[in-house]
Amino acid sequence: MSTPAIGAAPSAVLRAALQLYPERYRRERGEELAEVFADTAAEGGRLAVIRELLGLAGYGLRVRLGLTGASAAGRLLALLAPMLAGAVAGATLVAWVGTADRIAVWLSWDDPYKVYFAAFCRPVAAVLLLVAVLLGRWTAVRCGALVLGAVGLYAMAEAVWVSSFDAWWTGYIGMASLPFVVAALLLVAAPTDLLPRPTWRTGGLVLASTAVGGLLEAAQGWDDTTFPLDLPWFVALLIGPLLLTFAGLRGRATPAAVGMATLVLAGPGCLFNIWRESRGISHLLPAATPTVALLVLVAAAVHRSGRREAVAGVHGPA
Repeated sequence: MSTPAIGAAPSAVLRAALQLYPERYRRERGEELAEVFADTAAEGGRLAVIRELLGLAGYGLRVRLGLTGASAAGRLLALLAPMLAGAVAGATLVAWVGTADRIAVWLSWDDPYKVYFAAFCRPVAAVLLLVAVLLGRWTAVRCGALVLGAVGLYAMAEAVWVSSFDAWWTGYIGMASLPFVVAALLLVAAPTDLLPRPTWRTGGLVLASTAVGGLLEAAQGWDDTTFPLDLPWFVALLIGPLLLTFAGLRGRATPAAVGMATLVLAGPGCLFNIWRESRGISHLLPAATPTVALLVLVAAAVHRSGRREAVAGVHGPA
């Protein structure tokens, strides 16, 4: 396969982008990809070339990870995207409203620009994300999600650094921040060609997800160090959605997407609080080990049942 040139020199960057594709895919379609890139490089400017390279590399990574529109994982992420975007927006806004009095006091005695940024970055990004998903502007949705994810990642890194790797404080900050990091990654990974257009049905789904995300945030009460929910509720909030995701093993994407969205928002907090109320790993392992083993057995049984149904569907009735 010949490698097109950018300017006068062969493009090492293009070769690197093509290496992201699986070997079989490169053999079958490598020449076609290179020719399309060469046409773009010849007709467009440097900005168009860079954009084409990024698109080429991004799609190669999707093919390698199995996240294209033709894959089951890609279809699941596309179905999950509007629910997750709405839920993240709702959780962010409820958390901000719940601490508005504290933010007002904070702003009254300290007014550097970084304080205003820290106070208003998340709610503004959440509102923009919600409006964008209702309008079907998925590039803007991803940008808003990435902002929230970056803020969450910064909060976790700061917690680790300030607390000198204290497990409790890191977990406390992480349980509230990690959902936004994971949500950003999942929204970026969703195949663009399968993401829904704005319709009344999609808008209703987004608004319902916003309400549920806000309720989950309020019920868990992350900002209340007394944690209003007891241990059994945290276990139920973790196990219930996890069982829903098993529906994906039988090809039922909608309940699996609902389970995934709930796990993204509630999973980190549930794990942290189960660990906290169990008073450490040594007390947690005796109960957790058989529970995990049972979940693995259930997942294997669901998967085998789904495969038998698929085989029966192919061969038809006897």
